Amino acid sequence: MTAGRFHFSPGKDARRTATGWKPAPLLWGFALAVVLCVAGCGRAPQATALTAREWRVWSVPPDGATLPTPRSVAIGNDGEIAALDTAGRVLIYDVNGTVQRQWQMLDVRVGKPEGIVVLRDGRVVVCDTHYHRVVWFDAQGAWLKNTGAHGRKDGEFIYPVGICTDAAENLYVCEYGGNDRVQKFSREGQWLASFGSFGTGPGQFQRPSGLTWKDGRLYVADAINNRVLIFSDDGKYLGLLGPEGQPLAFNLPYDIATGGDGALYIVEYGAGRLSRVSPEGRLLGQFGRTGGGEGEFGTPWGLAVDAQNRLYVADTKNRRMVTLRF
Repeated sequence: MTAGRFHFSPGKDARRTATGWKPAPLLWGFALAVVLCVAGCGRAPQATALTAREWRVWSVPPDGATLPTPRSVAIGNDGEIAALDTAGRVLIYDVNGTVQRQWQMLDVRVGKPEGIVVLRDGRVVVCDTHYHRVVWFDAQGAWLKNTGAHGRKDGEFIYPVGICTDAAENLYVCEYGGNDRVQKFSREGQWLASFGSFGTGPGQFQRPSGLTWKDGRLYVADAINNRVLIFSDDGKYLGLLGPEGQPLAFNLPYDIATGGDGALYIVEYGAGRLSRVSPEGRLLGQFGRTGGGEGEFGTPWGLAVDAQNRLYVADTKNRRMVTLRF
């Protein structure tokens, strides 16, 4: 292991991509586990256990003979919830988990999308991760446009994976696999700024996976580095989430969302749990553990919180969506 990166020999199920070898799923999972033990074991934050007063689950609808699993989730308009699954579909649910409409991404032969957001006018914007672009749909699923292409220049992408908006509906997109940065765009997709780079230092990332905006600050889940970074919304690095001099350490934080109560919620892929943190960095409580029962999660991937402080979790390994309140 050198310079914070890990290396591997391609397995029999690995395949060549435009940016090099893409590891087989089992090998990628093993690599994550190795990094987790090196970078995060023994550093999990301690906090009061949270109690869920509501817990419901629903399955992703079948895709032919297969049962896909959810990956990303976002709050839509009029109480709707938008999600992406491993069949490469966009799914729009009502608050009870009933699918209202769905549509397929443009192409899923290379890989599936991993980030989604809904604008106030109903447009759905998706990080088409393995095609290195952002895809725009109207509220009913009609394709509108693509923005970006594979590359390292401003407005180009390498594996865009997370997306959020600010109060003006500017878009923030995080990438991994080479760029490891955040880019800011207008609500119509015009490039505005880029910040961050690969590494372990201040303002650097190893797989930024999810992000959220609150009160002029952008909070970015830095998965492999097991931490959350804070930036101003014009890209100035402000520090790490946690008390001054004592940044909170997470266990593969994969997504982060702002709650209706003003708190930040972080879903931890490695720990199978949720952490609740104040914007100032005080750890307010934690919930869940790895497993498949009630109060448990299996490699949770995505997270969203609605105005009523109801949480929606893409419980990926368990092939279900979970909704809960504390």
